[in-house]
Amino acid sequence: MASFYIKDSHLYVDFRWRGVRCQEATRLTDTTENRAKVRRDIRQIDGEIAAGTFEYLRWFPHGRKARLFTPTESDEPPLYREYVERWLADKTARLGAGTAYDWRRIVDGRLVPAFGENPVSEIDVEAVEGFIAVLKRGEAATAPAPDTTDRRKHPRTPQKLSNRRVNIILRVLQQSLDRAVAKGWLKGNPARSIDLLREDKPEIDPFSLVEVQTFVSEGLDDDEDRRYFRVAFFTGLRPGEEIGLQWDDVDWRRRTIRVRRSVSRFGKGPTKTIESKRDIDMLPIVEQALVAQRDANKLPSPWVFANRDGGPLDITNLRERVWRPAMQRAKLRIRTLYQTRHTFATLMLEAGESPGWVAKQLGHTNAEMVYRRYHKFIPNLRGRDGAHAARWLAEEGL
Repeated sequence: MASFYIKDSHLYVDFRWRGVRCQEATRLTDTTENRAKVRRDIRQIDGEIAAGTFEYLRWFPHGRKARLFTPTESDEPPLYREYVERWLADKTARLGAGTAYDWRRIVDGRLVPAFGENPVSEIDVEAVEGFIAVLKRGEAATAPAPDTTDRRKHPRTPQKLSNRRVNIILRVLQQSLDRAVAKGWLKGNPARSIDLLREDKPEIDPFSLVEVQTFVSEGLDDDEDRRYFRVAFFTGLRPGEEIGLQWDDVDWRRRTIRVRRSVSRFGKGPTKTIESKRDIDMLPIVEQALVAQRDANKLPSPWVFANRDGGPLDITNLRERVWRPAMQRAKLRIRTLYQTRHTFATLMLEAGESPGWVAKQLGHTNAEMVYRRYHKFIPNLRGRDGAHAARWLAEEGL
């Protein structure tokens, strides 16, 4: 249903058409007479939308969405491969580097092979359902890899995708087709008729304290690597946040660390969320590692852990040349780098630290996610509820 609102003493119309929210200026000031006129207009707009006769450009020729709803020069809907290229070019400027890279891979490797030669107007629910079924079986076509491997001798083996990955691909398809609906090439978005698959919860496989000690002492053979992973295991930072630490972030007097950025293979960027930008407490083991790193650092680099050229570490190099070999040498179960963050959370909870403090260190807005994700590691939630009360009552002779 259309409605109106007031902004800067002027009246605006708010409605949805072809799946797009439109908020349009009327150029009318907020008076009783003008409000009555706008109410008549929005009743008319609602009626035309319901009857399928609404024309955006007739009502709002200079509206905010005029470009979106302006017909193209050709009456024929474009092929999906042409259409999605224009859509992705418009979206890329508003995406982070990592997301833009992933969406490009999805478009080139999944969506264009599946829908590229079809007019965008002919993509229907049945086609999308078939596409999702193929993804689940691991049979979707992918763009050829630019290498010299003889595929006749080494054919690419299709890999079954996780439900989470299938959902990511489906969401990109959904967003790409929203514009086709707005343009009038589709009556509705067929991809939005498909339910997302149920996703498995991310695996939490933390190290025990003994395993942390074994990893550091037996798995690592370089002092700087030991210092890095002491910081990783006992701060709760994400891997990109660890790599992104700079010396200016360390407040020695307050014994805190300012988390202000994250570094990925695409370069320096913001933290994952607004809440992730935070100040965290330095445990003594972290402070000792940072003091030793400062004293050993011979490069004039702003990065706490720098590469040989003074720049930030490369996360792929860290994972493949340090992390994995160290676990093998320490004879520990192979885990992902992200488990250092989970390890911090579980060790702190098992030590009796407040879930609220743990949430603050991790960058969560409240303790709810800590309870939900790590509940089995909180002593009072593992069948020992009431133990402290029973001991206190016994001490009081009750």
